Amino acid sequence: MTEYSGIRGTRVKYLSSDPTLDTSTEGQVWYNSTEGTLKSLVQIKAWSSGGNMPTATSNNGSATQGTQTASLSFGGGNTLPQTVEYNGFSWTASDNLGTPRYVISGAGVQTAALGFGGYTLSPNAFTTATEEYDGSSWTAGGALPSARANMGANGTQTAAIAVGGYPLSPANVTEEYNGSSWTAGGAYPIALQDVSIAGPQTAALGAGGILPGAPTGAQTIITNYDGTSWTVVSGTIPNGQNRAAYAGTQTHAVVFGGNTNASGPPNGVVTTATNEWDGSTFAITANMATARQSYAGAGTATAAIGFAGDKNPGASDDTEEYNSNLNAITQAVWSAGGNVNTAIDIAAGAGGSVNAGLKFSGGPPNTAATEEYNGSAWTSVNNMNTARRGVMGTGVQTSAVAIGGYEATNSNKTEEYDGTNWTAVTVVPSTLSSATAFGIQTAAVIAGGNSPLGWVQTTLEYDGTNYSSGGTMPATTGAQHQGSAGTLTAGLVFGGYIPPSALGVTTASYDGSSWSAENNMLISRYTSGSGTQTAALAPGGYQNANPLNPGAGFTLACEQYDGTSWSNTCNNNITRGYQINQNRASNAPGTTGLVFGGSAYPAPGNINSSEEFTGGISVTTASTLTTS
Repeated sequence: MTEYSGIRGTRVKYLSSDPTLDTSTEGQVWYNSTEGTLKSLVQIKAWSSGGNMPTATSNNGSATQGTQTASLSFGGGNTLPQTVEYNGFSWTASDNLGTPRYVISGAGVQTAALGFGGYTLSPNAFTTATEEYDGSSWTAGGALPSARANMGANGTQTAAIAVGGYPLSPANVTEEYNGSSWTAGGAYPIALQDVSIAGPQTAALGAGGILPGAPTGAQTIITNYDGTSWTVVSGTIPNGQNRAAYAGTQTHAVVFGGNTNASGPPNGVVTTATNEWDGSTFAITANMATARQSYAGAGTATAAIGFAGDKNPGASDDTEEYNSNLNAITQAVWSAGGNVNTAIDIAAGAGGSVNAGLKFSGGPPNTAATEEYNGSAWTSVNNMNTARRGVMGTGVQTSAVAIGGYEATNSNKTEEYDGTNWTAVTVVPSTLSSATAFGIQTAAVIAGGNSPLGWVQTTLEYDGTNYSSGGTMPATTGAQHQGSAGTLTAGLVFGGYIPPSALGVTTASYDGSSWSAENNMLISRYTSGSGTQTAALAPGGYQNANPLNPGAGFTLACEQYDGTSWSNTCNNNITRGYQINQNRASNAPGTTGLVFGGSAYPAPGNINSSEEFTGGISVTTASTLTTS
């Protein structure tokens, strides 16, 4: 006898509380009897805006294996030789292509990319040129067997794949690059151009495309490549997307934007559509904000990026990022705080939380002014004993220490604050300014800085009474205006200035006796810092002026450190240099912060504003199902 469950299916689970919300629960539906709601756990899929490209362009190439925080764009209709790198929030110019061109194809990652084929304007011709990028410059590689553009492409710098293209007869060839030369691979099932290729050379996915030359219709074909031959896969890509961007692998990919008009380009309809491939089926998912075709992409099926493009008409400078996960994400944000009473540059600070900040010293002109912050307003309190700037400050609002700095010359003074008064105490063994300090009043570290003998990479430790020598900093670590975080036995320094002309990108950790090199920041700069060794924050500051980008100066960019690597978070609202960022003893270090003061850019002058940081939160949340 057939059971009811076999005919109607099993019933929805009846639970008094939600089950564990993780990948094992994804797709399940249950009734929460306590809340009286029908619920499910589903992927949240959405596009968001990234930093705009320096110049609007289309028909550009990319390092297709790149990521949302390390992408590369090269060539393009309005930027023929230009190469730009993306760090998750902004694009920076790098070395130009040796052969300026557009409709160029690409492969690899930001530090090991490949660009090949395309169309040049001087002379007007298709090209066989292949170039390799090492993260800073391009060099010639092995030429393509035939000059063409509009190829589908992917893979790595030493194992790339190129499919079809125009002009090419027949246009169903597959060619493979081994790091020095191209050789023939398995023939594609149909002659195409502008096909989307996801995945590596030995396990690629092909989807969509158009017939080369005079387009007679968009194609919906889906194929798999095993490194030797292509196999047609059951199913189709919706609308036959072509001239799209793409990301992912053979078993999980996304194809986004492009052209879906059956008449084909150049006069077809561009789209915002995103289609996600799960290994067997394409399904329509979240739309992009800007419809476009003939542009570049990178990333994975759950974290993709698309940039530039032809909006038909007009080129785009837009960057968009796609994310798909189980979590509901509250984005990080900087919000306005209270204004300081004395707008001053190169000040020092201390504080345990955004509701208990402390600001002191600064200049020029040098000041002894001290102010306390309660989370909404700054109040002037008793001055320091000696006016100066470039002071190293650390501790909390009721127990801070001010070390060294600059008077008419470098200072060796130390003062301690008890929440009411400043008291002069032990002098510093050497006169220092523009160093960084972290820790508490009775266990502080002073690292690097400027002395009468020049910049130093020494470490001093302060126990509340005396100074002693600590470990020598790594040679590549910035010596002045560094950011810092943490404690005497678990400290962190990052960025800064290394005379005579370099801005630092390095990070180093301190264990109470010795320093260890850690992963670099994403941007080299002066910056401030807060948090702990495993949860630090580096907001704004002065960014390295790239010779190819001479306008670079103060930056809004903010980075977070998780104990292993740096990642981007939301930008500051105001560009400011030599600002102070304090939050040394929060219950959630790195997730909150307070920035105040600094120097303005581009207009001269000092800033009296403050900003408060609230970090982003990612929470796995079940969706409530409703009927309509």
